[in-house]
Amino acid sequence: MCGIGGIININNSKIDPEIANNIKTSLEHRGPDNSSIKHISETVSLVHTRLAIIDIEDRSNQPFHSDDNRYWIVFNGEIYNYKEIREELENKGYSFHTSGDTEVLLKGFICYKEKILDKLRGQFAFAIYDSIEKTTFLARDRIGIKPLYFSKYKEWIVFGSEMKTIESSKLIPFIPDTESYMTYMRHLCIPGSSTGNKNISKVRPGEYVTFSKSGEIKTYKYWDPFSFEIDYEMSESDASDELERLLIESVEYRKVSDVEVGLFLSGGLDSSLIGKLMKAGSQSKLKGFNIDYEEHFDGYKGEVSEAEYASSNIDIELIKEKIAYRDFKTLLNNYSNYQDDLNGDEVGIPLYFLGKSARSKGITVVQVGEGADELFYGYEHWLRYLKLNRFIKPIMKNNSRVSGFSNHRLNLLSNIIFNRTSFPGGALGFNLSEINRLVDGGISENPSSLHYVDSKWDDYFSRSDAELSKWMTLVDLDIRLPELLLMRMDKLVMQSGVETRVPFLDHKLVEFVLTVPEKILLNKSTTKPLLKNIARNHIPNKIIDRPKQGFRAPIGEWIKKDIDYFYDSVKSFNEEVNLFNTNELNKVLNGSDYQKKWYLINLSQWHASRRVQ
Repeated sequence: MCGIGGIININNSKIDPEIANNIKTSLEHRGPDNSSIKHISETVSLVHTRLAIIDIEDRSNQPFHSDDNRYWIVFNGEIYNYKEIREELENKGYSFHTSGDTEVLLKGFICYKEKILDKLRGQFAFAIYDSIEKTTFLARDRIGIKPLYFSKYKEWIVFGSEMKTIESSKLIPFIPDTESYMTYMRHLCIPGSSTGNKNISKVRPGEYVTFSKSGEIKTYKYWDPFSFEIDYEMSESDASDELERLLIESVEYRKVSDVEVGLFLSGGLDSSLIGKLMKAGSQSKLKGFNIDYEEHFDGYKGEVSEAEYASSNIDIELIKEKIAYRDFKTLLNNYSNYQDDLNGDEVGIPLYFLGKSARSKGITVVQVGEGADELFYGYEHWLRYLKLNRFIKPIMKNNSRVSGFSNHRLNLLSNIIFNRTSFPGGALGFNLSEINRLVDGGISENPSSLHYVDSKWDDYFSRSDAELSKWMTLVDLDIRLPELLLMRMDKLVMQSGVETRVPFLDHKLVEFVLTVPEKILLNKSTTKPLLKNIARNHIPNKIIDRPKQGFRAPIGEWIKKDIDYFYDSVKSFNEEVNLFNTNELNKVLNGSDYQKKWYLINLSQWHASRRVQ
């Protein structure tokens, strides 16, 4: 895993080397093993910082070029099947100077152009510059595990692994996107190509973007989870066998590394199963990492004992750390910068400390269990929602997207009855009615990023094969996983120069699960029935059947320790931006829902961190 960046001037103006150096500096936490700038011409500079994992020799440093110097690549991520692709290219006459995946990716692009994306199995974001055609090609992996941002502003094209890569160039001004701010309040992230800065966009999962010599931008979708059809003839035994095969294969692929690979271990089903599969056939000791809190809080008892049981059963060396309020306050000064784009999930805080813990033990690659809950129905509230929809059916279509109820339960019932978007994703921020009350002047019904998911809902349920249960997985593959859960993982763990790998989100595994019928994936009495049946072949029932707790942070308890500090930041933000109705804002700040307070605090501090740059 690495950091990538680039600057292109389409009017042939010379690039100031200091700008490229600023970009390199902004990326060095992502790649502490090597950092390089290549000025391909006076108007094109590429930047790369490297975390050496595969072929750790200097010969695989980037920016990397083709034999004839026509094509240049900067690449972040891992191509797990690079050896198979390399063999295919060698049979076509290509020769190689390194043993890594970067050269394979570049020569694969030279051979197949954009069709190379169909062959890749991995997590990636990369840019390729053609020095003859003077065109640029950007691509992001199918699931969106790796981030990639870009900006076309006046005569400049700037791209990078993080928003702050682009911001550090000082070429792209910050203009707050209040529409995206409202969208963040709904999803705790921003779906689609938008960001919190009107001048910065992101490459979407499963998408590639091209820039012509003149700066014309075109976007193309090469993979779409909504395109897969359910196989209603599939048997439960066939589903179980194929899923187990794919999962074992996925974990094996993610063990490919020239450095030691660790594990984030909660002690639950997902991480324990991955740990067991990682240990299969290996005599070496696997390091697992777990985070707890010095102060426990209502609704969360920690997972240390569960992690200890799992680690002893699987034979994993468990490294445990504890977070205190003082650690949170120290982190808070830089947290908005670390999280990069708007991301309201406070679990980014313990993930930051998990990354630090792994790095302190010399581990720079870890496997994690992200994605299993979304694919296999691991949330109790998902099952409750599906049960509710069996008893309550839509009565009529309401032209308004916003219900008259801000209360969550009444809002949900109203949306089901009037066939509005009743499940906008697994991340629950403010519902549309709450946002409509809170935003000064209300919200518009016009198409926008705020209504991105509503348009998706209408399109999907116009299909004859639409199923509510599949929608829940599909919408989280489209929004929550790539822009919330995976970005908190990437941005906060990479602050310590640690790569995370997600075997449950191997695209071959995801594609297969999307074809499995509901009758096999769902069970009224338990979560994850299919995955649990497979897990019983590998780990104890005590791990599989323990109640799910979920990874949380005591954000409410921390806010209470310094209420004035946190509330003042929200009020200052609103005085500047004038986004919220003051009376409605005060109702939230004076209320008892500290999660919603955190979402507003996080937004306010993120905005302030950009404004002062």
